Amino acid sequence: MHKLSQYVTRLFFVLILLSIFGCAGGPRGQLPRVESPTESELKQDWKNYSVYFRPNIAFVYKLKDDRKIILDDRWEAVSTDSMMAESEIRSSTWVKKILGQNNEMYGYLVHRSADQANVAIIDGNTIQLYYHFVRTSGGP
Repeated sequence: MHKLSQYVTRLFFVLILLSIFGCAGGPRGQLPRVESPTESELKQDWKNYSVYFRPNIAFVYKLKDDRKIILDDRWEAVSTDSMMAESEIRSSTWVKKILGQNNEMYGYLVHRSADQANVAIIDGNTIQLYYHFVRTSGGP
């Protein structure tokens, strides 16, 4: 019986270690909330960024430089004034800086406060933004 309890204890610790290392998933960027610029300031200044929109829930304002943000296919590029004017988020929002390796700035994420997002660092010039819509009773 003593050997069985040792075996179970060791197995338990191995499973804990595997789950910790398995969840690490590689280097992560940061998405700290900011007070400035505001959502309306970014929207007014949108032509200074490459802008992507997820209908009714989020915007990405990417700095115009050679860095790359990988987005899934649910994001639409905003290319005209009318597209920007018609695009809106229908919930309370947060504005977050998108930071990659060495805290290098990639742009801003404006999104519903109910949703979740994180950033994976692919290399020194590329990040991938993961966005998770959280269903609320009122919808997007």
